[in-house]
Amino acid sequence: MLRSVATICPLYCLLFEYGAGMATAVNVNLNDNSSVLHRSADIIDTSFDTTDTSSNTTDTSSDTTDSLNPGNYWQGKTDITSIVATRLMSGTKAGQHLAALVDFLVNGSTGRQLYLLHDHSLTDMSPAVEACYRRWGDVIIFKFTWELTEVEAALRSNYHFQELRNILVICSDVHTTHIFQQIRERSLESATLYWYIVLFDDITEQILDSIREGTQFSLAVRKDHRYQLFTSFVDSDNNIALDHRGWWSWNADQGKPIKYLKKPLYLNLGDVYRNFGGRVLRVAVVDNWPYFKVTRSEDGSLQPHSGVDYNVLNALAKKLNFTYELVDTLDGQWGGVMDNGTVTGMIGLVARHEAHLAINEITISGTREKVVDFTAPYFLESTTVISQAPAMKNRAFAVFSPFTVRIWLMVVAMTMLMGPILSVVGLVRARYLQEGVRYSLLTYAFNVFRSLVVQNNLISSQHWEQRIIFFAWYFFCFTIYAMYSGTLTAVLAIPAYERPIDSLPDLVHAAKHKGYKPVVVYGTVNEFLLKEAEDGIYKEVWDVFDPSEGYVNTYTDGTNKVLTGKFVFINARLGAEIRAIAKGRHRFYLGKSSFYPQGYGIACTSGSPFKNVIEQILTHLGSAGLVQKWIRDEMEKESNHDDGANKGPGAISFVHLQAAFFLLGMGSFVGGLTLLMERFVYSRQATFVTVYGHTKAATNSKVAEMTRIHGDNLGEDPPGPQVYREIDKDERPYTSSMDFMRVQVSPEPERKSSAGDTTDSEHK
Repeated sequence: MLRSVATICPLYCLLFEYGAGMATAVNVNLNDNSSVLHRSADIIDTSFDTTDTSSNTTDTSSDTTDSLNPGNYWQGKTDITSIVATRLMSGTKAGQHLAALVDFLVNGSTGRQLYLLHDHSLTDMSPAVEACYRRWGDVIIFKFTWELTEVEAALRSNYHFQELRNILVICSDVHTTHIFQQIRERSLESATLYWYIVLFDDITEQILDSIREGTQFSLAVRKDHRYQLFTSFVDSDNNIALDHRGWWSWNADQGKPIKYLKKPLYLNLGDVYRNFGGRVLRVAVVDNWPYFKVTRSEDGSLQPHSGVDYNVLNALAKKLNFTYELVDTLDGQWGGVMDNGTVTGMIGLVARHEAHLAINEITISGTREKVVDFTAPYFLESTTVISQAPAMKNRAFAVFSPFTVRIWLMVVAMTMLMGPILSVVGLVRARYLQEGVRYSLLTYAFNVFRSLVVQNNLISSQHWEQRIIFFAWYFFCFTIYAMYSGTLTAVLAIPAYERPIDSLPDLVHAAKHKGYKPVVVYGTVNEFLLKEAEDGIYKEVWDVFDPSEGYVNTYTDGTNKVLTGKFVFINARLGAEIRAIAKGRHRFYLGKSSFYPQGYGIACTSGSPFKNVIEQILTHLGSAGLVQKWIRDEMEKESNHDDGANKGPGAISFVHLQAAFFLLGMGSFVGGLTLLMERFVYSRQATFVTVYGHTKAATNSKVAEMTRIHGDNLGEDPPGPQVYREIDKDERPYTSSMDFMRVQVSPEPERKSSAGDTTDSEHK
């Protein structure tokens, strides 16, 4: 039943086999103001000889019983179906010969889907059509139009079920040449298409000039009552050529065809491209170590050196037997489709068929796949942000870093509070026991501080209330000191750094509050990802992006720009890490969070016939772990040169302890100022006196006391036996560091009266 429907009307075949997927071709035909059903009838009707047409037209009521007659089911339903059913079995001898040739041409193909494209140059096409339907049930017939709209829609459609589709072209010379010119101009090459061309005149040169690699075809050219058979191939100079495969002719005496084939007419692409025969392929690259390092020689050509993709390309060349020459881009970009429709960079070279393929850390994206064909990815990774290594925190006050400000304030408060507490306890006890106060407030406070800094306590108490308080204070000091010393050692030994940029939200925050700027390579996937975002974190990053400073030409330029200031480079993780190693890994910081997973593939020309072969080898390389090995090799090359990396904690230096020296110096300076101020104030309140030849400073009250004691003998040497009086240290009139002072006193000398009597007087 399906074959009958397909035979009667190609539209039914379209709707039944492809559903809505082929609606485009149907709509185009309907807009052409002709019914598909009537078009099919017209195609078949005009292919018959006029005499046969008149005889068969009147035989619409005949009932054929041939097994190949597709009109049995539709007999009596409509007149046109009966016409089609009967005329398929008739035709001239030329038409029957053509049908045999068509059957022979497509017989060796592995495809099971056939497009028949023809015009009205032949008057007897019905046997050929019948031969197509007999060989395949999935047949679509296209009538030639100058625009080829329906054909292009079918070729670009994804709604086909066969890996290989055959296209049979039976048109005039002019139409055939035009078809293949349009195939080239519209980039309709495809590895899933195989063309069969029947030529009645030799126009092979025109066809070869019109096509390029990616259009696989076989020719049947009529010459001297024979059809010479050719198959296209690409020679060592990358030109399309024809290989003679045999011939085909019709033996009228025997009533059957005679054929001769030296080689199969149809060639499987997988077999053809297993060996390129030493061809030289053009490969688009940019200088992008560690993936593909290139240098330019004196003659201007590019010379490969090293890199991950360099090793991948060499493995492909060795396996498939080809060599390559490198093609440079004018803009040095990876490239893609721009808003104005132009295609830039390496992608542009491949899209314009100026290069056979491109390999160099090329991310597979939807926009790029519109103009080139990508292999399956051979390496997968995600994107991250790379910035300068976080700056080390200021170490001037590192000695205070073990505790927070709140803890330090509490420690200071407790130290200042413990002195008054002990003083109050001692004062209360002295009051109710009616004893003297043994230690002053300053004495308690100073010894509390000594305990805090792990010094000896000069206070010894015989009272349990003070002992208990001291015990609690000692334990508190021990805990504080243990925590402080341990933490300080770790802080000083392990450097502390500023907060790094780990993710895109961190980048946005740093851009808004610290002046950081995101950087991307112009024309790459990362730029399109941010630029086309309508909301979310990508849109936030693009909002803080500055086009005047945020674009760089290469990934290496982006890494270098990070070192020049507050820039954050958005790059693939492996590329960022390996470039950081090349410049000094310790100088960069790679964000811990990653985003936008991406795969790297080889970009081939649209419809490339060797893409599947390359893809298979890439799969084998990845499965064998060779790609990962080449990545490790490149990283190890640079790791050996990264001498500036942080190798762990170093010795404690003056930078770590400068706060301690600063405090010591400040303490000494303040102490000296205090001494000067005290001397100045004391000198304003003191009177200098001389006792027995020694000049001392004393307050006014002490001078009066000394005058009362010594009388008029101040400043004189005692002539007789010396009498000493001990003065309490708190009352001594001299500014001395001694605990007490002895004032030297002597009896007053004897005086003689006028009468010569002597009187002894005692100097008190």
